Amino acid sequence: GSRIAFTSYREENDENAEIYVMNADGTNQRNLTNDSTRDYFPTWSPDGSKIAFASCRGGSEEIYVMNADGTNQRNLTNNPGWDSFPAWSPDGSQIVFESSRDGNGEIYVMNADGTNQRRLTDTFGNEGASYWSPDGRQIVFDSSRDGNSEIYVMNADGTNQRNLTNNPGSDGSPAWSPDGSQIVFGSGESGSLKIYVMNADGSNIRKFDFYGTPHDWSF
Repeated sequence: GSRIAFTSYREENDENAEIYVMNADGTNQRNLTNDSTRDYFPTWSPDGSKIAFASCRGGSEEIYVMNADGTNQRNLTNNPGWDSFPAWSPDGSQIVFESSRDGNGEIYVMNADGTNQRRLTDTFGNEGASYWSPDGRQIVFDSSRDGNSEIYVMNADGTNQRNLTNNPGSDGSPAWSPDGSQIVFGSGESGSLKIYVMNADGSNIRKFDFYGTPHDWSF
């Protein structure tokens, strides 16, 4: 909790996103990547020693990992499709991510060193925004498999996939509460994007009472 990793387009080339890190109070901002293409979506390993991220430096979007100081940057995936949105398992042994290698966006998981890559979802829709539950037993994600984006959850091995929301608007970008009892997500059900929260089993869905903007979708 002492540092924040983030993506910045602060260089002259707006297409050249880089990853930066700073202290939690905003001091000591420093650049970790320096490539001619985009580096983005940084995510900390649970012990804070590494950062996984997506990069287009090899010609297609792939998952990379580096030490928290930016050293030892190395490629974990290498596919003709794109691989993106990495998220660590709570014990740091695995990374879940989204990939289009089989034609549409599906959720995959791999060991933290890039080995044993395997697909967890297989539908005609697009699956993404996947995050591990704090106990490491489940993965929450959004999916358009039923025609519009809804929130789903599955066991960490991909079994027991089940729908948690069913709304005419789009539900996406889910995230767990620290104790794993609740899930927060963005929804366009009310005509504009708002933030909702529900129990981890999909019950007791309720909206946060404030006026949001489209920017509230990302949290």
